[in-house]
Amino acid sequence: MTPEQLAGFRSLFPVTRRYVYLNHASNGPLALPVVEAMNGYIQRCSLHGEVPYPEAEAVVEDCREMAARLMGVLASEIAFVKNVSAGAIIAIGSIEWQHGDNMILMRDAFPTNVYPFDYLLPHVEKRYVTSTELAKGSECVFTLVDRHTRAIAIDWVHFLSGMKADVIAIATFCRTRAIHILLDVMQGLGAVNQSFGELGIDFAYAGAGKWLLGPQGSGILYVNSAILPKLKPANLGWLSAKWDDFNDIYTRKPLKPGASRYEEGTKNYIGIYGLRESLRILLDAGMSEVAARVRMLTQLLRQRLEEKGFELMTPVDPQRHAGIITASRPGVDMAALFARLKEQGFICSLRENRLRIAPHFYNTEEEIERFCTALPARQEKGSGQNPCAVRQGPSRPTREPLNP
Repeated sequence: MTPEQLAGFRSLFPVTRRYVYLNHASNGPLALPVVEAMNGYIQRCSLHGEVPYPEAEAVVEDCREMAARLMGVLASEIAFVKNVSAGAIIAIGSIEWQHGDNMILMRDAFPTNVYPFDYLLPHVEKRYVTSTELAKGSECVFTLVDRHTRAIAIDWVHFLSGMKADVIAIATFCRTRAIHILLDVMQGLGAVNQSFGELGIDFAYAGAGKWLLGPQGSGILYVNSAILPKLKPANLGWLSAKWDDFNDIYTRKPLKPGASRYEEGTKNYIGIYGLRESLRILLDAGMSEVAARVRMLTQLLRQRLEEKGFELMTPVDPQRHAGIITASRPGVDMAALFARLKEQGFICSLRENRLRIAPHFYNTEEEIERFCTALPARQEKGSGQNPCAVRQGPSRPTREPLNP
């Protein structure tokens, strides 16, 4: 990506005028085209009462095509959901669970990939691995599998450590064993370049509001078309059927053949209008280029943090992590450090008393350097320095109006 191209993408994100924003593992800021698309839909509903159904559905299908391109799958394998939990719940309800089944979960997964299984499948035995074990390889999963294992549900990228599971190895192992793979891809989709069609997994689900840079309350569910005919009916409603118009209400309509059948009722059109534009940005940038920039920025961040004496829980191997770097330093009040960084306009997250730093492709090396310059210097023994002090970094960008 040339400097000119990068500057063009950065100009789409007003947040860059106010902050060094390194918090994409928590919330992705909305770009101007995303906001304009959502406002456009709202304005038309305000002025004209509605956006005609065929027109709105054409935008949905265009967004579906873009999501499929991003994931390397068929458009017919994509459904729009409201969040990660909705995707997981649909997957759970679609599987034919049998008496005596067991499944494998991550003990330290984000709650979206834990609670639905606990609440909806109390009768299914749960076996657990951890992100630390997965960082060392997939054998920890294989040793738990037996002939009664029905499914494996894990986070592709761990929300805290940033560990990226070797899903290729797990999918290869499960392919001949009729084991379903349910993948929470919230912390990887939009940051990692991966063709899900090549993996052979069954379900993948993500919300739009982080690395996809889309609006909250919208998300994507991938359902492998090879298993769709074998799935139990779940989350089906009147709009799971194919409607051309609403003049003839009482004639029974056929069930949609693809994953869009899981869109059971009225869609979040506002969210989908916005999501289409955020996907367009990622596709215009090119996911290979996006992923390369995320890798480069996280490697630079790791280097600078280690130089300042921070301990990182993120795996060293760049193939084993995505866009998250999580760090702490002994003797430093991390909550106080987080608060002071925020005061200076450096936005990241505080998770489990660690800084979780998550740059995206439009961030710059200069922003990483500024962030790390603002961190306390490595304390020498007997120096008497306050390890909690935050160095005054370069002046914070002037607050400008959101619209150019």
